[in-house]
Amino acid sequence: MREEHTFHLHKYEYDEYGVTLKIDRMEDDKGAVKAYIEVTAHVDKFPGMEGSHITMGQQILSSIQGKKRLVEALHEDLPLPHWKSIVEQVCTKTIKKFWEGAPVVTIGKQPKKTEAPYLLYPVVRQDAPCIIFGPGGIGKSYISLYFSMLVQQNLSVGSFIPKQANVLYLDYESGEDDLNDRLAALSKGMGLDVELKYRYCHQSLANDVETLGTIIAEDNIGLLIVDAKGAAVGGWINESRQTMSMYNALRSLNVTSIIIDHVSKENQDAPIGSIYNFNESRNIWKLRKTETNDPGTLVLGLSNEKSNSGRKHPNMAMKFVFKDDEHGNVDTVWVSETEVEEHPDLMQDEPTHRRIQHLLKGNVDMSTGLSMPMSPDDIAQSLGIKKSSVTSRLSDGAYSGKPGWWARIGKGQFVYIPEANIPDTSEEIEPW
Repeated sequence: MREEHTFHLHKYEYDEYGVTLKIDRMEDDKGAVKAYIEVTAHVDKFPGMEGSHITMGQQILSSIQGKKRLVEALHEDLPLPHWKSIVEQVCTKTIKKFWEGAPVVTIGKQPKKTEAPYLLYPVVRQDAPCIIFGPGGIGKSYISLYFSMLVQQNLSVGSFIPKQANVLYLDYESGEDDLNDRLAALSKGMGLDVELKYRYCHQSLANDVETLGTIIAEDNIGLLIVDAKGAAVGGWINESRQTMSMYNALRSLNVTSIIIDHVSKENQDAPIGSIYNFNESRNIWKLRKTETNDPGTLVLGLSNEKSNSGRKHPNMAMKFVFKDDEHGNVDTVWVSETEVEEHPDLMQDEPTHRRIQHLLKGNVDMSTGLSMPMSPDDIAQSLGIKKSSVTSRLSDGAYSGKPGWWARIGKGQFVYIPEANIPDTSEEIEPW
């Protein structure tokens, strides 16, 4: 007998008898473990059978009378002298596994990880939920499909480094045709032939978790795309109980996930809904769209709003170029990275020190080509931020007086330093 166990599916294959038993949808019913049992036959061992299915039904695994009736029914459908021992073994093993849960381990002296804990560096952490959020219609599905392709194909492109995993796209908003056409257009733009597992979803993820567990186990799924969270929690976006139910369901599946989400009406810099939405995700990325002169081009900025694995990652920008067919439908999509600095709208999400750096670097005398100094007041006014924020960054030793950043000259003036020849600032300087 061969057995496989995941959180939601227990599979027992009796090759010597030619039968397989699958047990899923387990639940505690007043102290008794209740589950669905599906029994199939190996048709190569029973050529006279019309199909492999024998029976499926709900069973209290600890019920003596229930197991006896199941054995009698199985023997009637397929006479085997071993049904009693098979049923007893399967029910007992499953109950023990259900009670057992995750094993207790000792932590503190285990070997440190030698590789980055990412399924897709630097965006998606391994075995944890990642949120990508932004306004409606911004292009979140194109981003999620692009990331899915990189993971499915184990394809490193630019800054993105994946580990191979099979992907399952859970669609709560669009439809099979829409996602199929977008994936085909992205594949054509990349010169690839990519297929992804797809599932049209109509009930909350927590209510669907047993079926998802079976799919994940049978198809060896390593990445779930949840598009989008609002429907995945059953529409209860502000309710902590429904939000936690979704995250607990994801945790039980033991799989990496990308959760597509919308922005909050009150705070455009946070995903919508309960605070647990922010707390339970390991990585959170915000999408911002910038305007371009080309209607066939979409530029999206990604800013790392939360990272539970070290410091936040630098902001990124992605460019999508669309080509339509003769019917006006998207035929090809080319994807590339672009510099955040090239798009002023996206610079708003950059950290203060990066915005100061970019401003000073661009403050050039056009006639001489030399960098021009600016005061903290001028910098604060240009960036639309508080002077106190500017001054604290300007005095930060991580940047001040270093090549590629800035140096202080004169009385409260700061200038971009492109090379290692730092100006002499040893003279007595008035405080700001």
